[in-house]
Amino acid sequence: MTKHLYTSNSDDEVSRRMNFDRYTLAFPTEIEKKFHIKYFHDSLIQFRVSFFLVIILYGVFGFLDWMVIAQYAQLFNFIRFAIIIPLLSLVLIFSFSKYFIRVWQELLFICFIVAGAGITVMTLLAPENYTYYAGMMLIFSAGYFFIKLRFFLASLAGWLTLIIFNIGAFAFSSIGTNMLISNNFFFISANFIGMFAAYNIEFYTRKDFFLNQQLDNHNADIAEINKNLESKVAERTIELVQAKELVEQSDKLKTAFLANMSHEIRTPMNGILGFAQLLENPGLAGEQQQEYIEIIKLSGNRMLNIINDIVDISKIEAGLMEVHITETDINEQTSFIYTFFKYQAKDKGLSFAFNNGFVSNRAIIKTDSEKLYAILTNLVKNAIKFTDEGSIEFGYKLIENQQHAPQIEFYVKDTGIGIPADRLKAIFDRFVQADISDIRAHQGAGLGLSISKAYIEMLGGKIRVESQEGAGSIFYFTLPYNLPDGKNIKTPFANPLPEANPLRELKILVAEDDSASAELINATLKAYCKEIINVQTGLQAIDICLKNPDINLVMMDIKMPVMDGFEASRQIRKFNQNVIIIAQTAYALKGDREKAIQAGCNDYISKPLNVHLLIDLLQKHFRQDEKFDN
Repeated sequence: MTKHLYTSNSDDEVSRRMNFDRYTLAFPTEIEKKFHIKYFHDSLIQFRVSFFLVIILYGVFGFLDWMVIAQYAQLFNFIRFAIIIPLLSLVLIFSFSKYFIRVWQELLFICFIVAGAGITVMTLLAPENYTYYAGMMLIFSAGYFFIKLRFFLASLAGWLTLIIFNIGAFAFSSIGTNMLISNNFFFISANFIGMFAAYNIEFYTRKDFFLNQQLDNHNADIAEINKNLESKVAERTIELVQAKELVEQSDKLKTAFLANMSHEIRTPMNGILGFAQLLENPGLAGEQQQEYIEIIKLSGNRMLNIINDIVDISKIEAGLMEVHITETDINEQTSFIYTFFKYQAKDKGLSFAFNNGFVSNRAIIKTDSEKLYAILTNLVKNAIKFTDEGSIEFGYKLIENQQHAPQIEFYVKDTGIGIPADRLKAIFDRFVQADISDIRAHQGAGLGLSISKAYIEMLGGKIRVESQEGAGSIFYFTLPYNLPDGKNIKTPFANPLPEANPLRELKILVAEDDSASAELINATLKAYCKEIINVQTGLQAIDICLKNPDINLVMMDIKMPVMDGFEASRQIRKFNQNVIIIAQTAYALKGDREKAIQAGCNDYISKPLNVHLLIDLLQKHFRQDEKFDN
C-alpha cells in the first residue's frame, strides 16, 4: 500500500515534511506522543457517543434473536448481554478515568475483535439468516469510522475478525462453499473500503495536526516577537543611531583618505615632474643638477612606497598574499633596521636605540623574514614620523609560560604625539591614521599598521598598543618562537656582498618593449659594455642570441608582446647554457623570482629598477677575475 494512492501532489510535499511512516502513519516518537494526546482529546466525545450507540444497537438487535432464530436465542443473548455489552460498557465507563488515555486504542482494538467474534458465532450458527451478516458489516463500519480506532489497529482488527470467521466456517460450520465465497467477498470488500477510508481520514487528521503545529510554532514566534517588540525597537533605535554615527565617521574617513591620497600622490609627482622640467635648463650648475636629481629620487621612492602599500593591501584583501617560512636571524634584522633608520632619527634630533633579547646562537627562528622586516620597518618608520623630540627604542624578548608555547614579543616604543583612547582600535583599519583632523600633517596613506596587523596574524601572532596622548606609544606584537632544524639560514639580511672588482666589458642584449625602461637600462649599463643590442619581443631575443653566441648578458623583460620573457628564456637555454639572464618585471609579485629561475634565468630584479641593485647584480655575475667568453 503506497502513499501516492491516497494523497495528491500537494499532499506528497506535506508528507515529506511530516516525516511519518507511510504504512502505520506514525510520526517519530516525540511528535507521535503529542499527536496521541491531541487525537485522544479531539476523539473522546465522538468515541463515547459512538460507543454508547453501539451498546444500545447491539442490545436492541438481541430482541430480534427471539423472533428470527429462537433455537439459538438463549446462546446469542448470552453472548450479547453477558460478554460483549458488559465489556463495551466497562470500557465506556473507564473512558472517564485519567488512565484511559494510556490504553484506549488497545481497549478499542480488543472490543472490535470481541464484538466481531460474537457476530461471527451468530453468523456461523445461522448462516441462512442475513441479518447477522449485516451485523458484521456494522461492526466493520463502527471499527473503521466511528469509535476513532486508529487506521493501523482497525485494519489489524478487521482482518483478524475475518480470519476468525473463516477458521470457524471451516472447522465448526456447515456453510456451503458458494455461500462462504459470497460472504468473504462482501467482508473483504468491506475491509478494503474501511481501510482506504480510515487511511485517508487519519492521514488528513495527521496532516491538519502537523500544519497546526507549524502554525502554532509560527504563532509562538510571532507572540515572542510581539512580546519583545518594544525592547527590539529600542535596541534597533540605538543600533540606527550607532549606524548613523558609523556612516558619518566613514564619510569623514573617506574624505580624509581621499584628501590624503591626493596629497600623497600629487606631492611626489610634483617633485618628479617639476624638478625634471628644471633639469631641462641648459645653464643649470652641476651642484644644482645633483640636488634636483636627489629630490626626484626621493619623490620617486615616496611614490613607490605608496604604490607598494596599496598593492600589498589589495593582495591581502584578495587572499593572494602568501607566507614563505625561512630561517631568519632576528638580531641581524634589528641591526639592519637600526642602521637603516638611525640617520633619519639623527636628523630629527631623536635618541634611537635597539635591544636584542637573544645572543646570536638563539636568535635564529623560522618565520617569513620579509614580512617580519616589513612589520618592524612600518612600526619604526611610524615612530620616527610621529615623534618630534625624545627617544625611540625597539627590540624583543622571550615570553614563556605553562599555558602557551614560547613566543617572541617585539616592541617599538616612542615619546611621540601618542594616540587618543578612542582611536586605539581604529588605527589598525584600512586607510586610517589616528589624527584625522591633521591627517595631512604626516606623510603616508594610513596602510602601514593595517598591513602589519595582517602580516602578524598570518604568522600566528597578535598586535596591541599602549598609548597616552601627548606622551608616546608602545606597539607590541608576538610571533611563535619556532626554532630551526639546524640547516641553512635564509635571510635577506645576510652578510653583504664584498667590495666588487672592476667589471669586464660586456656584450649585452636588452629585451624590453618599453622605450623609457630600455633607455634607462642602456644608460645604466653603457659604462660596462662594449656593445648593447636592443629588441622588443621574446622572439627577437631568441633570434639575436642564436646569431650572437658571444652575448654575455640578457636583460629579459617578462611582459613583452608575441612571446613573454619566461618562454624566451626557456628557448634560449635550449642552445645556450652559459649566458647570464636577468629577468625584470613591473609585477613584483610573490613567486615571480621562483618562476624566473625555473624558466632558466640566473637572477631577478623588479621595476622600477634600482640602479645600485642592478650594478650589484653585475658585480655578482661579472667580476673582473671571473672568466667568460667574449
